[in-house]
Amino acid sequence: MLYKLQEMEFTLLFLCILRFMHGVLGECTVDSDKEKQYRTLLEPLHGKTVKDVKLTENDEWKYTIKFCEPIEGMVGVMQNGNWDNNTDDTHAIGKIDSAHIKVGTNWIMLTYKNGETYGSHCGKEPRQAHIMLLCSSKLIGSKAIIEENNEKEQDCSYLFEIESSVACTNGSSSGSSGDRPLSFGSIFCIILLTVIVAYIFFGFVYNRFILGAKGLEQFPNVAFWRDLGNLEADGCDFIFRSKLIQEPRSYKGLGDDQLGLDEDEERDDHLLPM
Repeated sequence: MLYKLQEMEFTLLFLCILRFMHGVLGECTVDSDKEKQYRTLLEPLHGKTVKDVKLTENDEWKYTIKFCEPIEGMVGVMQNGNWDNNTDDTHAIGKIDSAHIKVGTNWIMLTYKNGETYGSHCGKEPRQAHIMLLCSSKLIGSKAIIEENNEKEQDCSYLFEIESSVACTNGSSSGSSGDRPLSFGSIFCIILLTVIVAYIFFGFVYNRFILGAKGLEQFPNVAFWRDLGNLEADGCDFIFRSKLIQEPRSYKGLGDDQLGLDEDEERDDHLLPM
């Protein structure tokens, strides 16, 4: 009995040591506390491996990628010869003990540096890999290597693009492959259209089967909608009218010139008998 207890204690101690070593040696080594927070975003990808990534279908090289976990040793991105007669031609592109993490809106940039040095170009500097994670509904979606930028004297790099839900940093799980979230305006229009359709449909049903209406009288609140145009016209005329309202003319008596009398007739008026 005592032997079994000691064996269990030894097993638990061994598992704890393995867990500790995994936390120390099996994660990306980053420089700042901010990057340590970003590193937690990649935890859902632990244990996941992206294999056989190629620049083109007939590319002679293929790549294996892990996320803040080593493929072997401390290598995070491995390059393998894509031919049958020589499968041992491998190169370490970047290591997890020299990592950098940047986070933006729906993207994460994971960089592995300190890979194997170039043989004859790029100033014989160490290789490095940039892994761009883009928001997607899947944990690991489509993957591709965009380019190998090795025609410079320094800062040569490999750029990979992988879709993943861990990159949805704004809280959505829709991806860059067309599953983008609906905007507030789109949601509002959908709700408004649904309410209008429901209003017309149930209004027709009520007027026809409950009130027994026929023809246009089946339309809900038909009298209101008939008057709506006139009400809008009156409102526009009241608000935007530009004519001045003319005051009614006051009454004026008719003058002699308007009666057709001339001066000779006026002079002969006194000759008429009274």
